[in-house]
Amino acid sequence: MPQLAFANSFWESYDVLEKPVKAGLHKAMAKFQQLTIAELHADKGLHLESVEQARDPRMRTIRVTDSWRGIVLAPDDGSDTFLLINVVPHKEAYGWASKRLCTVNTATRGLEVRNVVAIEQLTPSLEKAAAEAPALLFSGYSDHVLRELGIDDQVMRAARTIIGKAQLEAFGALLPEDQFEVLQYLAEGFSPEEVYRDVVTERAPAGTAPDSSKSLAAAIANTSGRITVVTGPDHLAEILDRRG
Repeated sequence: MPQLAFANSFWESYDVLEKPVKAGLHKAMAKFQQLTIAELHADKGLHLESVEQARDPRMRTIRVTDSWRGIVLAPDDGSDTFLLINVVPHKEAYGWASKRLCTVNTATRGLEVRNVVAIEQLTPSLEKAAAEAPALLFSGYSDHVLRELGIDDQVMRAARTIIGKAQLEAFGALLPEDQFEVLQYLAEGFSPEEVYRDVVTERAPAGTAPDSSKSLAAAIANTSGRITVVTGPDHLAEILDRRG
């Protein structure tokens, strides 16, 4: 049977929904507790649909109401955990989903979401500005040090353009979560060793080699600080009751 997980950031959009939209969303959520994976894909009411031209081919939308859609990351690796990321108006759903990419952090092994399209579009212009800047925020850290802290190639290229902390914060909503926090710590003057101890080792599962499991379910399980996995219908009801 499939499992449903929630990105904790999902609740920011959920809390402002009108009651009919919440009711539709509750009905859709319940299907992940009631149906098999094959039945989920076949269910005409849920309408689990691929997103055209998505940067992440696992992105799906689900019908919440006629005018609202949920954004779901679907497993494609034999695992069974679906991640509900956002709920947005129908007109915005496909554009939002097509621009996002979910990846596994190489250091923490947690799942991260980024606006990959926006980063690609902004970085070249920021590089031009950085070439004329008197100083850059992360110039004192080698590529090797940043990679050890989980910074990947795309984020590193972007980080190399950042002039100061205000610019980093403005960039933050686009960046993968763990990587952004690592950069925040470095920007505040913490040493790489301190960041590795306080961020990376706190989140990386103990005794697990970095590439020992690449499944979506494993990455979701490694991201307990930002993702909640629903263990059953009673747990789902409890979660929704708490939200009011």
